[in-house]
Amino acid sequence: MRGLQDLDYVLDKLAWMRDEGIWPNGLRYLWTDAFGVVLLASLYEALRQQNYLDEAVWVIGAVKRVLGRKRGIRIGEAPDRDGQYFHYLAMWLYALHVMGRYDPAYRQEAIALARDVHRPFVVPGRGVIWKMTEDLSAPYPGYGFGALDAFDGYVAYRLLDDEALAPEIAEMKDLIARQPAAWPSARTSALA
Repeated sequence: MRGLQDLDYVLDKLAWMRDEGIWPNGLRYLWTDAFGVVLLASLYEALRQQNYLDEAVWVIGAVKRVLGRKRGIRIGEAPDRDGQYFHYLAMWLYALHVMGRYDPAYRQEAIALARDVHRPFVVPGRGVIWKMTEDLSAPYPGYGFGALDAFDGYVAYRLLDDEALAPEIAEMKDLIARQPAAWPSARTSALA
């Protein structure tokens, strides 16, 4: 598996994406942008070159400007990327958590976002809705509960702040505990 252990490979692929206009200068897409922010922060960690951290900050600003909504963040810029997915938001929370290592304001931004989107997505005792309308007023037509979304939220929230997100973490933990027993990961000691 290639990763940051093979920096030349990673840098070549990133250069190719830039040359092809795929990323970061293509259409905004929250999932890709979240992973991209983590990649850029990782490159900064490995190489200590400020341009990678600066570019991660630029991507965050572009996401907020293009995809940000009054509540939450739209899936993508293209017309067919409307609505909001909880697991995309959880990945974005993780990206902001990573950037919070360099600027605590990102961590605070992520905590505020988690609090803002939690209630519309979570049905206590039942599950996390997989996709919501763009304004978070209702589940997206034709979509139900996400199978792993409570896990995504639990992990993202725990990474951000156990105390600030204690009610949300407790709710996700309860939803995970309600998962079918056939899912052994639902009852691991890691949730204790």
